[in-house]
Amino acid sequence: MVGILRQVDPTFSIRSDQKYTAVNSKGFEVDILRREAIENDPHPVRLSDADDDFWVTQARNAGMLLSAPPFSSVIVSSTGYMARMNTISPVVFSRFKRWMSEQDDRENLKRTRDRRQAEVVDLLVAEYLPHLQIES
Repeated sequence: MVGILRQVDPTFSIRSDQKYTAVNSKGFEVDILRREAIENDPHPVRLSDADDDFWVTQARNAGMLLSAPPFSSVIVSSTGYMARMNTISPVVFSRFKRWMSEQDDRENLKRTRDRRQAEVVDLLVAEYLPHLQIES
């Protein structure tokens, strides 16, 4: 998986203190999340046998993300290249981030970041995707 990220940006590497996070030279981070383990689910989980690849981390309430409606949109890079982004509903993403920001056991810096991400996505939905607000 980190190999795919390196095709986009060769500066991505796995953080030594957080094997489920890749970070690039500009500080952009990518986490690989999964729902909390159920019964005999293996944990932790590696994505491959490569020494420098991701481990997957469990995220509380990640089931919210797994059951989210799909969302697909064309995106345009700052250089003009276009691609299709397939992801989850921005409304559900915002709801999850807001929930994360309210968890007392989460680091304050991450709680602040989660809240800001939710606020930004809410503004984008209100301005450009108001039809999605019916999901709320």
